[in-house]
Amino acid sequence: MPDDAPSPAQAPPVAPVAPAGDSATDLASLLVQLGSEVAAPLAQALERLHEQLAQAAPDDEARSSALVALRDPLRRARDATLLAAQIGRLSSGRVVAAQEVCALRLVLQQVVESRRREAGSRGLQLRLDAVDAEALSDRALLPSLLHALLDWALWHTRSSIEISLSVGAWPAQARLRCRFALRDLDQAPNAQPPNLNGLRWMLVAHTAQAVGAQLRREDEAGVCVTQLEFPMLRRDLHLDLPASPEPVFGQDTQPFAGWQAMLVSARPEFHRQVTALMEPQGWALDRVNSIDEAFQHCLDALPQAIVVDGALAGADLQQWRTHVLAEAPGFCFIEVGPQAPAGARRAEDGLFCASGRLDADLQRLLREALAPRGEGLTFRL
Repeated sequence: MPDDAPSPAQAPPVAPVAPAGDSATDLASLLVQLGSEVAAPLAQALERLHEQLAQAAPDDEARSSALVALRDPLRRARDATLLAAQIGRLSSGRVVAAQEVCALRLVLQQVVESRRREAGSRGLQLRLDAVDAEALSDRALLPSLLHALLDWALWHTRSSIEISLSVGAWPAQARLRCRFALRDLDQAPNAQPPNLNGLRWMLVAHTAQAVGAQLRREDEAGVCVTQLEFPMLRRDLHLDLPASPEPVFGQDTQPFAGWQAMLVSARPEFHRQVTALMEPQGWALDRVNSIDEAFQHCLDALPQAIVVDGALAGADLQQWRTHVLAEAPGFCFIEVGPQAPAGARRAEDGLFCASGRLDADLQRLLREALAPRGEGLTFRL
Protein backbone atom coordinates (compact mmCIF):
# COMPACT_ATOMS: atom_id res chain seq x y z
CA MET A 1 0.00 0.00 0.00
CA PRO A 2 1.47 3.41 -0.90
CA ASP A 3 2.54 5.62 1.98
CA ASP A 4 0.06 8.35 1.07
CA ALA A 5 -2.97 6.00 0.85
CA PRO A 6 -5.41 6.51 3.68
CA SER A 7 -5.81 3.65 6.08
CA PRO A 8 -9.27 2.16 6.56
CA ALA A 9 -9.58 4.13 9.76
CA GLN A 10 -8.73 7.33 7.90
CA ALA A 11 -11.09 6.76 4.96
CA PRO A 12 -13.78 9.47 4.64
CA PRO A 13 -17.22 8.38 5.80
CA VAL A 14 -19.65 7.34 3.12
CA ALA A 15 -23.20 8.66 3.41
CA PRO A 16 -25.78 5.87 3.46
CA VAL A 17 -27.79 5.54 0.27
CA ALA A 18 -31.52 5.23 0.74
CA PRO A 19 -32.99 2.19 -0.99
CA ALA A 20 -34.67 2.97 -4.26
CA GLY A 21 -38.41 3.26 -3.94
CA ASP A 22 -41.10 2.36 -6.40
CA SER A 23 -40.41 4.45 -9.51
CA ALA A 24 -44.09 5.18 -10.15
CA THR A 25 -44.59 6.37 -6.57
CA ASP A 26 -41.43 8.47 -6.75
CA LEU A 27 -42.59 10.08 -9.99
CA ALA A 28 -46.01 10.82 -8.53
CA SER A 29 -44.44 12.47 -5.49
CA LEU A 30 -42.16 14.49 -7.77
CA LEU A 31 -45.09 15.77 -9.82
CA VAL A 32 -47.08 16.73 -6.72
CA GLN A 33 -44.05 18.53 -5.31
CA LEU A 34 -43.46 20.25 -8.62
CA GLY A 35 -47.00 21.56 -8.58
CA SER A 36 -46.78 22.93 -5.06
CA GLU A 37 -43.37 24.54 -5.50
CA VAL A 38 -43.79 25.98 -9.00
CA ALA A 39 -47.50 26.79 -9.24
CA ALA A 40 -47.43 28.95 -6.10
CA PRO A 41 -44.72 31.34 -7.41
CA LEU A 42 -46.48 31.51 -10.77
CA ALA A 43 -49.76 32.35 -9.05
CA GLN A 44 -47.98 35.06 -7.06
CA ALA A 45 -46.48 36.44 -10.28
CA LEU A 46 -49.95 36.55 -11.86
CA GLU A 47 -51.34 38.32 -8.81
CA ARG A 48 -48.57 40.94 -8.91
CA LEU A 49 -49.21 41.34 -12.62
CA HIS A 50 -52.87 42.09 -11.91
CA GLU A 51 -51.79 44.65 -9.31
CA GLN A 52 -49.47 46.31 -11.82
CA LEU A 53 -52.26 46.40 -14.42
CA ALA A 54 -54.60 47.99 -11.89
CA GLN A 55 -52.01 50.64 -11.04
CA ALA A 56 -51.00 51.40 -14.64
CA ALA A 57 -51.79 54.92 -15.76
CA PRO A 58 -54.71 55.09 -18.20
CA ASP A 59 -52.58 56.90 -20.77
CA ASP A 60 -49.64 54.46 -20.51
CA GLU A 61 -50.86 52.07 -23.22
CA ALA A 62 -47.41 50.69 -24.01
CA ARG A 63 -46.84 49.55 -20.43
CA SER A 64 -50.33 48.09 -20.15
CA SER A 65 -49.89 46.18 -23.41
CA ALA A 66 -46.55 44.78 -22.25
CA LEU A 67 -48.07 43.61 -18.97
CA VAL A 68 -51.06 42.03 -20.71
CA ALA A 69 -48.67 40.18 -23.04
CA LEU A 70 -47.10 38.52 -19.99
CA ARG A 71 -50.40 37.24 -18.63
CA ASP A 72 -51.12 34.39 -21.05
CA PRO A 73 -47.63 32.80 -20.88
CA LEU A 74 -47.78 32.93 -17.09
CA ARG A 75 -51.23 31.34 -17.09
CA ARG A 76 -50.10 28.57 -19.43
CA ALA A 77 -47.07 27.84 -17.26
CA ARG A 78 -49.22 27.82 -14.11
CA ASP A 79 -51.82 25.56 -15.70
CA ALA A 80 -49.12 23.13 -16.86
CA THR A 81 -47.72 22.78 -13.35
CA LEU A 82 -51.23 22.28 -11.97
CA LEU A 83 -51.82 19.56 -14.56
CA ALA A 84 -48.60 17.86 -13.50
CA ALA A 85 -49.62 18.05 -9.85
CA GLN A 86 -53.05 16.54 -10.60
CA ILE A 87 -51.47 13.68 -12.55
CA GLY A 88 -49.08 13.02 -9.68
CA ARG A 89 -51.89 13.12 -7.14
CA LEU A 90 -54.00 10.64 -9.11
CA SER A 91 -51.11 8.24 -9.69
CA SER A 92 -49.92 8.38 -6.07
CA GLY A 93 -52.70 6.12 -4.82
CA ARG A 94 -54.00 8.76 -2.41
CA VAL A 95 -57.25 9.18 -4.33
CA VAL A 96 -59.61 6.25 -3.80
CA ALA A 97 -62.72 6.59 -5.93
CA ALA A 98 -66.18 5.74 -4.68
CA GLN A 99 -68.48 3.38 -6.55
CA GLU A 100 -71.82 5.15 -6.69
CA VAL A 101 -74.70 5.21 -9.15
CA CYS A 102 -74.25 8.45 -11.12
CA ALA A 103 -76.65 10.06 -13.58
CA LEU A 104 -74.10 10.03 -16.39
CA ARG A 105 -76.26 11.73 -19.00
CA LEU A 106 -77.15 14.55 -16.61
CA VAL A 107 -73.53 15.19 -15.59
CA LEU A 108 -72.41 15.06 -19.23
CA GLN A 109 -75.08 17.57 -20.30
CA GLN A 110 -74.07 20.01 -17.57
CA VAL A 111 -70.36 19.78 -18.43
CA VAL A 112 -71.00 20.24 -22.15
CA GLU A 113 -73.29 23.22 -21.56
CA SER A 114 -70.67 24.87 -19.36
CA ARG A 115 -68.10 24.61 -22.18
CA ARG A 116 -70.24 25.81 -25.09
CA ARG A 117 -69.18 29.43 -24.59
CA GLU A 118 -65.50 28.49 -24.79
CA ALA A 119 -66.08 26.46 -27.96
CA GLY A 120 -68.22 29.16 -29.52
CA SER A 121 -65.57 31.83 -28.96
CA ARG A 122 -63.26 29.73 -31.18
CA GLY A 123 -65.89 29.13 -33.87
CA LEU A 124 -66.44 25.53 -32.78
CA GLN A 125 -69.57 23.57 -31.95
CA LEU A 126 -70.14 20.99 -29.25
CA ARG A 127 -72.64 18.42 -30.50
CA LEU A 128 -74.17 16.06 -27.95
CA ASP A 129 -76.28 12.98 -28.60
CA ALA A 130 -76.91 11.15 -25.33
CA VAL A 131 -79.31 8.50 -24.11
CA ASP A 132 -80.34 8.23 -20.49
CA ALA A 133 -77.72 6.23 -18.59
CA GLU A 134 -76.68 5.59 -15.01
CA ALA A 135 -73.17 4.36 -14.41
CA LEU A 136 -71.06 3.31 -11.46
CA SER A 137 -68.53 6.04 -10.85
CA ASP A 138 -67.38 8.67 -8.38
CA ARG A 139 -69.65 11.71 -8.21
CA ALA A 140 -66.79 14.08 -7.39
CA LEU A 141 -64.29 12.73 -9.93
CA LEU A 142 -66.73 12.13 -12.81
CA PRO A 143 -67.17 15.85 -13.70
CA SER A 144 -63.39 16.28 -13.44
CA LEU A 145 -62.91 13.46 -15.95
CA LEU A 146 -65.41 14.96 -18.41
CA HIS A 147 -63.88 18.44 -18.08
CA ALA A 148 -60.41 16.97 -18.64
CA LEU A 149 -61.64 15.19 -21.78
CA LEU A 150 -63.13 18.40 -23.17
CA ASP A 151 -60.02 20.40 -22.21
CA TRP A 152 -57.90 17.98 -24.23
CA ALA A 153 -60.32 17.88 -27.19
CA LEU A 154 -60.72 21.68 -27.34
CA TRP A 155 -56.94 22.09 -27.17
CA HIS A 156 -56.38 19.89 -30.26
CA THR A 157 -59.51 20.04 -32.41
CA ARG A 158 -59.61 21.79 -35.76
CA SER A 159 -63.34 21.29 -36.12
CA SER A 160 -66.43 20.76 -34.04
CA ILE A 161 -66.51 18.11 -31.31
CA GLU A 162 -69.11 15.34 -31.46
CA ILE A 163 -69.96 13.60 -28.19
CA SER A 164 -72.31 10.63 -27.93
CA LEU A 165 -73.47 8.47 -25.05
CA SER A 166 -74.91 5.02 -25.65
CA VAL A 167 -75.60 1.90 -23.61
CA GLY A 168 -74.31 -1.61 -24.25
CA ALA A 169 -76.36 -4.59 -23.10
CA TRP A 170 -73.52 -7.03 -22.46
CA PRO A 171 -71.33 -6.31 -20.74
CA ALA A 172 -73.59 -3.73 -19.12
CA GLN A 173 -71.79 -0.47 -19.71
CA ALA A 174 -72.27 3.11 -20.84
CA ARG A 175 -70.10 4.18 -23.78
CA LEU A 176 -69.11 7.82 -24.18
CA ARG A 177 -67.47 8.70 -27.51
CA CYS A 178 -65.68 11.96 -28.30
CA ARG A 179 -64.84 12.57 -31.97
CA PHE A 180 -63.02 15.49 -33.60
CA ALA A 181 -60.72 16.28 -36.54
CA LEU A 182 -57.00 16.83 -36.01
CA ARG A 183 -56.43 19.02 -39.05
CA ASP A 184 -58.20 21.68 -41.09
CA LEU A 185 -60.14 20.65 -44.17
CA ASP A 186 -57.64 22.41 -46.47
CA GLN A 187 -54.59 20.93 -44.72
CA ALA A 188 -52.49 18.38 -46.58
CA PRO A 189 -53.26 14.76 -45.56
CA ASN A 190 -49.56 14.04 -44.98
CA ALA A 191 -49.07 17.01 -42.65
CA GLN A 192 -47.35 16.31 -39.36
CA PRO A 193 -50.04 15.28 -36.85
CA PRO A 194 -50.14 17.08 -33.50
CA ASN A 195 -48.79 15.43 -30.37
CA LEU A 196 -51.89 14.24 -28.55
CA ASN A 197 -50.05 12.62 -25.65
CA GLY A 198 -49.19 15.69 -23.58
CA LEU A 199 -50.15 16.57 -20.02
CA ARG A 200 -53.81 17.03 -20.89
CA TRP A 201 -54.09 13.51 -22.27
CA MET A 202 -52.18 12.10 -19.32
CA LEU A 203 -54.71 13.74 -16.99
CA VAL A 204 -57.60 12.16 -18.92
CA ALA A 205 -55.94 8.73 -18.72
CA HIS A 206 -55.13 8.92 -15.01
CA THR A 207 -58.57 10.27 -14.08
CA ALA A 208 -60.27 7.53 -16.10
CA GLN A 209 -58.17 4.93 -14.34
CA ALA A 210 -59.03 6.45 -10.95
CA VAL A 211 -62.81 6.25 -11.57
CA GLY A 212 -62.64 2.77 -13.10
CA ALA A 213 -63.53 3.74 -16.68
CA GLN A 214 -61.94 1.96 -19.63
CA LEU A 215 -60.25 4.40 -22.04
CA ARG A 216 -59.65 3.73 -25.73
CA ARG A 217 -58.41 6.02 -28.51
CA GLU A 218 -58.04 5.75 -32.27
CA ASP A 219 -56.23 8.32 -34.39
CA GLU A 220 -56.69 7.73 -38.10
CA ALA A 221 -56.94 9.82 -41.26
CA GLY A 222 -56.82 13.06 -39.32
CA VAL A 223 -59.70 12.10 -37.01
CA CYS A 224 -59.44 11.24 -33.33
CA VAL A 225 -62.07 9.06 -31.65
CA THR A 226 -61.84 8.55 -27.89
CA GLN A 227 -64.13 6.22 -25.98
CA LEU A 228 -64.81 5.93 -22.26
CA GLU A 229 -66.62 2.84 -20.99
CA PHE A 230 -68.34 3.01 -17.61
CA PRO A 231 -69.65 -0.07 -15.80
CA MET A 232 -73.38 -0.04 -15.15
CA LEU A 233 -75.41 -1.61 -12.37
CA ARG A 234 -77.38 -4.54 -13.76
CA ARG A 235 -80.55 -4.02 -11.77
CA ASP A 236 -82.03 -7.30 -13.02
CA LEU A 237 -79.11 -9.14 -11.43
CA HIS A 238 -79.24 -7.27 -8.12
CA LEU A 239 -82.84 -7.64 -7.06
CA ASP A 240 -81.73 -8.76 -3.61
CA LEU A 241 -80.04 -5.43 -2.87
CA PRO A 242 -81.48 -3.57 0.14
CA ALA A 243 -83.67 -0.57 -0.66
CA SER A 244 -81.04 1.88 0.62
CA PRO A 245 -77.64 0.23 0.29
CA GLU A 246 -74.75 1.70 2.20
CA PRO A 247 -72.67 3.89 -0.12
CA VAL A 248 -69.11 2.89 -0.87
CA PHE A 249 -67.12 5.99 0.00
CA GLY A 250 -63.88 7.04 -1.61
CA GLN A 251 -61.13 9.29 -0.35
CA ASP A 252 -60.33 12.57 -2.04
CA THR A 253 -58.58 15.41 -0.24
CA GLN A 254 -58.98 17.75 -3.23
CA PRO A 255 -62.40 17.14 -4.79
CA PHE A 256 -62.11 20.23 -7.02
CA ALA A 257 -58.56 19.59 -8.25
CA GLY A 258 -58.00 21.36 -11.54
CA TRP A 259 -61.32 23.22 -11.54
CA GLN A 260 -61.06 26.90 -12.45
CA ALA A 261 -62.54 29.73 -10.38
CA MET A 262 -62.26 33.49 -10.63
CA LEU A 263 -62.15 35.83 -7.63
CA VAL A 264 -63.26 39.42 -8.28
CA SER A 265 -62.35 42.11 -5.76
CA ALA A 266 -60.29 45.27 -5.44
CA ARG A 267 -59.36 44.28 -1.85
CA PRO A 268 -56.25 42.11 -1.29
CA GLU A 269 -57.74 40.88 1.99
CA PHE A 270 -60.73 39.41 0.13
CA HIS A 271 -58.42 37.56 -2.26
CA ARG A 272 -56.34 36.19 0.63
CA GLN A 273 -59.37 35.04 2.63
CA VAL A 274 -61.14 33.27 -0.23
CA THR A 275 -57.89 31.81 -1.57
CA ALA A 276 -57.16 30.26 1.82
CA LEU A 277 -60.53 28.48 1.68
CA MET A 278 -60.50 27.34 -1.96
CA GLU A 279 -56.90 26.48 -2.82
CA PRO A 280 -56.66 23.57 -0.32
CA GLN A 281 -59.61 21.95 -2.13
CA GLY A 282 -57.67 21.97 -5.42
CA TRP A 283 -59.15 25.05 -7.14
CA ALA A 284 -57.03 26.87 -9.72
CA LEU A 285 -57.74 30.53 -9.04
CA ASP A 286 -57.59 33.62 -11.24
CA ARG A 287 -57.75 36.90 -9.33
CA VAL A 288 -59.00 40.09 -10.96
CA ASN A 289 -59.56 43.54 -9.50
CA SER A 290 -62.66 44.90 -11.24
CA ILE A 291 -65.88 43.99 -13.03
CA ASP A 292 -64.48 45.29 -16.32
CA GLU A 293 -61.41 43.06 -16.00
CA ALA A 294 -63.60 40.08 -15.06
CA PHE A 295 -65.82 40.70 -18.09
CA GLN A 296 -62.80 40.72 -20.41
CA HIS A 297 -61.43 37.63 -18.71
CA CYS A 298 -64.66 35.71 -19.45
CA LEU A 299 -65.10 36.72 -23.10
CA ASP A 300 -63.55 33.49 -24.40
CA ALA A 301 -64.41 31.02 -21.66
CA LEU A 302 -66.10 30.83 -18.29
CA PRO A 303 -64.45 29.21 -15.29
CA GLN A 304 -66.38 26.65 -13.26
CA ALA A 305 -67.17 29.23 -10.56
CA ILE A 306 -67.02 32.97 -9.88
CA VAL A 307 -66.76 34.47 -6.38
CA VAL A 308 -67.24 38.24 -6.31
CA ASP A 309 -66.80 40.80 -3.56
CA GLY A 310 -70.12 42.41 -2.62
CA ALA A 311 -68.27 45.72 -2.23
CA LEU A 312 -68.41 45.90 -6.05
CA ALA A 313 -72.22 45.69 -6.04
CA GLY A 314 -73.89 48.04 -8.47
CA ALA A 315 -75.29 48.27 -11.97
CA ASP A 316 -72.10 46.92 -13.60
CA LEU A 317 -72.03 43.81 -11.40
CA GLN A 318 -75.75 43.16 -11.92
CA GLN A 319 -75.47 43.54 -15.68
CA TRP A 320 -72.45 41.23 -15.92
CA ARG A 321 -73.99 38.62 -13.62
CA THR A 322 -77.26 38.66 -15.61
CA HIS A 323 -75.26 38.22 -18.82
CA VAL A 324 -73.31 35.23 -17.43
CA LEU A 325 -76.37 33.49 -15.97
CA ALA A 326 -78.39 34.06 -19.14
CA GLU A 327 -75.74 32.25 -21.17
CA ALA A 328 -75.11 29.57 -18.55
CA PRO A 329 -78.20 28.98 -16.40
CA GLY A 330 -77.33 27.48 -13.04
CA PHE A 331 -73.74 28.74 -13.25
CA CYS A 332 -71.94 28.92 -9.89
CA PHE A 333 -71.88 32.71 -9.33
CA ILE A 334 -71.42 33.62 -5.64
CA GLU A 335 -71.52 37.13 -4.20
CA VAL A 336 -69.95 37.67 -0.77
CA GLY A 337 -71.24 40.57 1.30
CA PRO A 338 -72.28 41.64 4.78
CA GLN A 339 -76.00 41.44 4.04
CA ALA A 340 -77.99 39.71 1.32
CA PRO A 341 -79.76 42.18 -0.98
CA ALA A 342 -83.46 41.72 -1.57
CA GLY A 343 -84.16 38.88 -3.99
CA ALA A 344 -80.56 37.59 -3.95
CA ARG A 345 -81.81 34.02 -3.82
CA ARG A 346 -83.49 34.30 -7.21
CA ALA A 347 -81.91 32.19 -9.94
CA GLU A 348 -81.11 35.27 -12.01
CA ASP A 349 -79.15 36.77 -9.10
CA GLY A 350 -76.91 33.81 -8.39
CA LEU A 351 -75.95 32.79 -4.85
CA PHE A 352 -75.10 34.89 -1.82
CA CYS A 353 -72.68 34.14 1.01
CA ALA A 354 -72.60 36.26 4.15
CA SER A 355 -69.05 37.48 4.80
CA GLY A 356 -69.42 36.65 8.48
CA ARG A 357 -70.10 33.01 7.56
CA LEU A 358 -67.61 32.69 4.72
CA ASP A 359 -65.62 29.91 6.40
CA ALA A 360 -68.75 27.86 7.10
CA ASP A 361 -70.86 28.49 3.98
CA LEU A 362 -68.59 29.02 0.96
CA GLN A 363 -67.61 25.36 0.52
CA ARG A 364 -71.22 24.27 1.02
CA LEU A 365 -72.46 26.69 -1.66
CA LEU A 366 -69.78 25.53 -4.09
CA ARG A 367 -70.68 21.88 -3.54
CA GLU A 368 -74.41 22.49 -3.91
CA ALA A 369 -74.02 24.65 -7.02
CA LEU A 370 -71.69 22.22 -8.78
CA ALA A 371 -73.46 18.99 -7.85
CA PRO A 372 -75.65 17.53 -10.60
CA ARG A 373 -79.25 18.54 -10.05
CA GLY A 374 -81.08 16.01 -7.96
CA GLU A 375 -78.02 14.52 -6.27
CA GLY A 376 -75.41 15.77 -3.87
CA LEU A 377 -71.71 16.01 -4.59
CA THR A 378 -69.86 13.48 -2.47
CA PHE A 379 -67.30 15.54 -0.60
CA ARG A 380 -64.76 13.39 1.18
CA LEU A 381 -61.78 14.22 3.34
